[in-house]
Amino acid sequence: MIIDTHIHVWSYPTLENIGDKIETAEDVMLFRARYPELFARRMTEAPIDNSDVLVAEMDRHGIDRAFVQATPGVVTNDQVARSVSRHPSRLFGLFRIGHDQAAGKYLNDPAPTREAASAQIVYCVEKLGMIGMGEIFPRAFTRHLDPELIAADLQPIMEALETYRIPLQIPTAWTQFAGGLHYGNPLWVDEIAARHSDVPIILTKMGRGMQYYFDAAMTVAMRNSNVHFDTPGTTPEHLRKALDTIGSKRILFGSDWSATWRWVKKPVDLYTKQFKLLEAARLSDDEREDILWRNAVRLFQIPQ
Repeated sequence: MIIDTHIHVWSYPTLENIGDKIETAEDVMLFRARYPELFARRMTEAPIDNSDVLVAEMDRHGIDRAFVQATPGVVTNDQVARSVSRHPSRLFGLFRIGHDQAAGKYLNDPAPTREAASAQIVYCVEKLGMIGMGEIFPRAFTRHLDPELIAADLQPIMEALETYRIPLQIPTAWTQFAGGLHYGNPLWVDEIAARHSDVPIILTKMGRGMQYYFDAAMTVAMRNSNVHFDTPGTTPEHLRKALDTIGSKRILFGSDWSATWRWVKKPVDLYTKQFKLLEAARLSDDEREDILWRNAVRLFQIPQ
């Protein structure tokens, strides 16, 4: 079995025909700068459900199940839940909060977003049946840079997650969105991981192949057994180092398939790249099974 734990569903009309503009990871990173008008439309266009496209892509690559969350912009958790309901045997939902700000503009005062988060978590878990919190942009919840002050601002969110014992994803290194780059260095995560040891925290992309961010992610993971990684954007060398240091029980398979990343095809498409990554990292059979599905089943408490 293969479970992709990192996918962003729903898209926008503007992003449905950009295969001539996005072919490489660099194209995704620079899309906002190269095509600012196209990028901005994700805040004004009505989003569209692209889960059928996703499932077809999963079928082509032998992906059995996927954990899906909103692509940044005006996509809602209810819309993500709608996609899950259309593919109940294949998709599981992760909720997001504040992802509209990353694609648009961060509020000067993050307190309203932060104060509303706990109730949204309850709604998404109990009413929508979602199994975890997708990638957060910390700048939507705090303006602090000190790890202890960040942890204080995030405490209500972490306590709500602790109640349900569900995972949280935190991105590392860069994103294609403006602002908040400081929080891509995951050293600040050490504080919330230590204070909330019952909450599984997944540092997504484990530094995106950049040594500076990978070293920071490894430092946090070595100090906190509830810190995990996923595989999008990393390198075989970093994956092998992580396996040898923290073990295969704390690494999950993911592609980062989304409205923009789905178009990447050079040097290869996203799923082919991920499978080549696992091959190059020289995984044992047990390591491969842990990464591809066992850890996802255990951490997210889903039926096999």
